[in-house]
Amino acid sequence: MDVAPRGHERVDLVCEGLDTVAELSLDGVVVGTTRNMHRRYRFDLNDVPGATGDRELELLFESPYREAGRVAARAGSMPGPYDEPFPYVRKQASNFGWDWGLTAVTSGPWRPVAIERWSTARLAEVKPLVDVEAGEGVLDAHVRVERSGMNDLDQDGEDDDLVLVVTVAGPTADGGTTRQRSRAQLTPKDDETVVTVRVPEVRRWWPRGYGEQPRYDVTVELQTVDGEVLDRRTARTGFRSARIDTADDAVGKPFTVVVNGTVIDVRGVNWIPDDVIVSRVDRQRVADRLRVAADLGVNLVRVWGGGVYESDDFYDVCDEAGLLVWQDFAFACAAYPEIEPIRSEVVAEARDNVARLAGHPSLVVWNGNNENIWLHDADGWADELGDRGWGLDYYLDLLPTIVDAVDPSRFYTVASPWSGSENLPANDVDHETHHSWDVWNRLSDDHYRDSVPRFVSEFGWQAPPAWRTLREAVTDEPLRVDSPGVVHHQKADDGMGKLARGIAPRFGTVDPADLDRWHYLTQLQQTRAIATAVEHWRTHWPRNTGVVVWQLNDLWPVASWSAVDSAGRLKPLAHELRRLYDDVLLAIRPVARAATDDGAASDDGAAPTSSDDRSGGADRDGTSAPADGAAGTAPAGAADGTTEPGGLVDTLSLGVSPGSFGGSPVEVAVRSARAGRDSVVRIRRMHVSGTILAEVTLPVRLSEAGVAVVPLPESVGVVDDPTRELVVADMDWRRAVWTAAPDQDVRWEPARYRTTVSPAADGDGHDLVVEAASLVRDLLVQPDRVAPTGTVDRGFMTLLPGERVGFRVRGLSDAEAARLVEGPVLWSLADVLHTVEDRTPY
Repeated sequence: MDVAPRGHERVDLVCEGLDTVAELSLDGVVVGTTRNMHRRYRFDLNDVPGATGDRELELLFESPYREAGRVAARAGSMPGPYDEPFPYVRKQASNFGWDWGLTAVTSGPWRPVAIERWSTARLAEVKPLVDVEAGEGVLDAHVRVERSGMNDLDQDGEDDDLVLVVTVAGPTADGGTTRQRSRAQLTPKDDETVVTVRVPEVRRWWPRGYGEQPRYDVTVELQTVDGEVLDRRTARTGFRSARIDTADDAVGKPFTVVVNGTVIDVRGVNWIPDDVIVSRVDRQRVADRLRVAADLGVNLVRVWGGGVYESDDFYDVCDEAGLLVWQDFAFACAAYPEIEPIRSEVVAEARDNVARLAGHPSLVVWNGNNENIWLHDADGWADELGDRGWGLDYYLDLLPTIVDAVDPSRFYTVASPWSGSENLPANDVDHETHHSWDVWNRLSDDHYRDSVPRFVSEFGWQAPPAWRTLREAVTDEPLRVDSPGVVHHQKADDGMGKLARGIAPRFGTVDPADLDRWHYLTQLQQTRAIATAVEHWRTHWPRNTGVVVWQLNDLWPVASWSAVDSAGRLKPLAHELRRLYDDVLLAIRPVARAATDDGAASDDGAAPTSSDDRSGGADRDGTSAPADGAAGTAPAGAADGTTEPGGLVDTLSLGVSPGSFGGSPVEVAVRSARAGRDSVVRIRRMHVSGTILAEVTLPVRLSEAGVAVVPLPESVGVVDDPTRELVVADMDWRRAVWTAAPDQDVRWEPARYRTTVSPAADGDGHDLVVEAASLVRDLLVQPDRVAPTGTVDRGFMTLLPGERVGFRVRGLSDAEAARLVEGPVLWSLADVLHTVEDRTPY
């Protein structure tokens, strides 16, 4: 590297990211050491002998296991999920393996390494913090400068003063443009200051679905008093106010995201590193993944604490797309030593990243850790730890202090999950954030209906990757469910057993030799399970104000909880999220059971065992109706759109749903995230042959944001034969389907439909049109089975007799597109539960 000063006073070696334990030398002279993947380092080369001209920079990396071993020898054994030492080294935890990823412990430079030359002074830190006051944008530029120390300071004059000029340029609310500027002067004794710029008639930045994302160009210049520019930083930001409401209410403590005074109905995804080797993830790949999320209706991305603090590109794309960001600090699922050098590295890492991300309007939450406090209490860590520190001081004191000092505009939460108090279980459903993992790990998905957590920051159900991704990764022949390669690409504890137990109650057992059926049913089960959760929780707003599914993406071709696999292919779950995360969600849900004198719930009619168009097994224990006819509708709130404590409708109070209809075990619920137009819902009780047995059309009030509950008359809500009947609700283009028996017990008739495939009129792919002559349940098109480039715009679809649906398929030639009508490329549930030969085309 050329380290010559070139007329400058200082030459610095700047390392944006070194993974992890390294010694840096110039021509054999050590210039610095590192021991933290999660922070930036800067080394002054001025005092290095012979550090001029071209020199060889050597980065000598030590095994992270050796570093971890040294720390562990002093800290002692500490509890964690795996027999891996990730808590003892400040490095990406999931490098050491996780339940969705292989163990691949990397070392090396993972972000740029460069030489920086400067004189007199430089901008060491710039934090543009924003707010909106009475329609006026307020940008406080917190600036810290570093002086070279190479020139003599004139303490009696102003020649050595520095000048900061902050300029903000962008749109105005009336469609024009504005350019505002403020200045400040620093004496030689001053290294930090705040420069405030006010922007009149500012256009506010909004989360996706609530408005646009106008951004403003911010320029910070460091000048001499003579106007010479010493350093310049540019950034883009957006003006918005943001807070998290956790004030006590009638139920407990909410966790309500409020942006620009508006309560946000959070529909989120968890994000993990997108590659086993994170340095391979570029801006285009990040943009591709996040734009998929936005297209699915996602408005919040949680960056999980077992990964990394993501690149600037990641947060830039979130700013552009209107995706709110919840950022974990890098602590996950383990006890972490509080001894040196770990503690000092945590301080440096936290300060560095809080400052680096401060200018992004998308960032709204800093979270202390993932599950550490919950697991400490639930798994009995105290017995092993004794009186040793295990990270609690980081989460309760160190990290919130740093956030408050470096970026007081952001909300800090101690953990996820977190109840808001050390006196309550961390995962309490009535207080703040909750992780729902009993379902999947040991309970069937109908148990999602057992409670309504205030904000669910993790929940999920597994499925394998897309068919082509699986086949590209696994070469076993014959390919079976229990093939060594298939099993190797499952990293969760008893993962294959949990997949099988998830399928069995609803669809029956699958022969391990029949990978085609297993793959279809695991994908369908994943969508049904997630729909059960999201429909239940979202239609119990405002008790629940957010759901964040685990997880959006993958870093390896693995069976996991993701909606998008490691090759970027969308699983059917991704398409289902588009429905579940729509502003208006239509669902059929079980009516509450009436309470008996002893407080227990008792049956009041036939108990349905599966529900809605993607959900299953309806366990009515623990569910209940609202206490009054408001039925989950938002109460009158404060002027800024928040719900006042005490005004919350208790959506879990036991009792029979009110209304003019009684006795129906199910009801229709419609969640409207924002005020819209009123509509009607058509409910039909149907025979599996497609014959309509009864129907009714009822009004739905959507002119106010909230939940509209539509009790059903027995004629449509009560089935006479659970094995041959279903309930279908339609509103506009939305559909929900309810069966009163598991699918394997429903006597689905062979699917009959006509197909046509033709080039799209606009030249963008092919159109596959399916016209149903019978009931066609859960029709799925998988064009990646035909060619690696094949994609489709829809997931599972249910058609009634006489209905047509079009699938837009891209990435296939005409010859390949002709194969779209073949099974299992095109399959329905009846095709899978019976035999392919049972399907009768017409």
